[in-house]
Amino acid sequence: MASNSECFCFLRTSIGRKWVVALSGIFLVGFVVVHMAGNMQMFSPTADAINRYGHLLKSNALLLWAFRLALLTAAAAHIWAALSLARENRAAKPMSYAVRGRKSRLHVTLASVTMVISGTVILGFVIFHLLHFTAQLVDRSYASMETMVDGKMVHDVHRMVVTGFSKPLISGFYILAMGILFFHLRHGAASLLQTFGIRDRNLARVFDVGSWLLAVALFLGFSSIPVAVLLGFWKL
Repeated sequence: MASNSECFCFLRTSIGRKWVVALSGIFLVGFVVVHMAGNMQMFSPTADAINRYGHLLKSNALLLWAFRLALLTAAAAHIWAALSLARENRAAKPMSYAVRGRKSRLHVTLASVTMVISGTVILGFVIFHLLHFTAQLVDRSYASMETMVDGKMVHDVHRMVVTGFSKPLISGFYILAMGILFFHLRHGAASLLQTFGIRDRNLARVFDVGSWLLAVALFLGFSSIPVAVLLGFWKL
């Protein structure tokens, strides 16, 4: 079994940090998929489905906070490793390489910087999203929204979501963030192949198509809710 010092030394290498980015990224994508599946209950025939789902999450506080802690840890590790690699790429000046090497190094550097920018925008969106719907600090009226489900008074998640996305600026920012997430996932998928050393062309092709389909599904799934609200699919 590797010692703590060996693990720490591995994390200081670029390969180790790439593995951190890859594994934490997989965990975060898994969360996003589950989160979208929960959100899709907005399209159930009645509002009770999403309200029941929201109540279920809040009623299991220990499990919810344990998952939030794991999510926070994965996000912090992903950001730390990604920023560390980006700094390393910028520090490797392309002037010291041959022409072909310069172009390759420049491409890698630009790609990593672009991923940092898109990741920063996504982080900003996540913070706003948490303040908006989870902490309910953007609109204080959300806290007083309640409805009866299964004989119990629960938070009216359906009404809160429709009210929140009725504001075009908020819906526009949400859809834009989902577009940036699409790009981030697509670019990250290519890096994942390199990190795991996948060189089989057929497997790489399947992975590439799969990552495209996943990114498209996430974009359409998440964006469908604010678009539906703006089109008047639900009435307050």
